[in-house]
Amino acid sequence: MPATPSALRSDNSLTSTGGLRCIIVLPPRNDTEARVEEAWGVPFSDGVDFEGQHFSLPEGCSVRAAAQWLEPSLLSVTISISASVVAPCARCLKDAPLAISEDLMYLYYLRGLEFGKDTELESDEGFMPVEIDFFGRTLDLAPQVWESLLLLLPSKVLCREDCAGLCPRCGADLNEGPCSCKGEEGDPRFEVLRGLAFGEES
Repeated sequence: MPATPSALRSDNSLTSTGGLRCIIVLPPRNDTEARVEEAWGVPFSDGVDFEGQHFSLPEGCSVRAAAQWLEPSLLSVTISISASVVAPCARCLKDAPLAISEDLMYLYYLRGLEFGKDTELESDEGFMPVEIDFFGRTLDLAPQVWESLLLLLPSKVLCREDCAGLCPRCGADLNEGPCSCKGEEGDPRFEVLRGLAFGEES
C-alpha cells in the first residue's frame, strides 16, 4: 500500500558548499510491491546561477520523491519538481516569471552491474541512470534533486514570445513603443568601421 507523503517541510540542511540533503528511507530490498514517498520544501534564498543566467526562486522549490524496487539491485525513483521562478528576459531584461513542474525518473543501481546479465531488466532505457557504490537503509537524493532542477531551467527566458527587446542604440524598451533614435541603419557593433577608407587590392 503506497505511503502517504509527509507534509512539505523546510528542514533540509544547506551546507557551506551550497549542498542540500533530501533523505528518503528505502523499502525492504526484497519487497518490490512497497513504495515509499517523501516531500521537502527546499529554500533557495540566493537563487540559482546557471549557464550565465540568474534565477530567483522566491518561494523555494517543492520536491516530491517516490522510491520502489524493480528488482533487489534496481531502485526506481521518481523526483517531482515544482517551483515559481523569476529571471531576466533575454531581450528586454525585465523580470519574467515562469513556472516549472515536471517528473523525472531515475534508476539507481550498483556500480559495475550489467543489465540483462545481472538483472532481468534489459536496459536502463526510459530512466536517468545513477550508479552508486552500495545501498543502505536510506538514500540521499540531493544530487538528483539539484540535477532535476537544473534540467528544468530554460536556456533562454522571454517575458513573452513577441518581446521586441531593447533598442541597440539608446536602450529604450521597444515593447513600450518606437524610440526616437535616428541615423543610419545597420548593426551598431560595426559603427567604429563607418567612415574608414579601405584601399582596393592591387
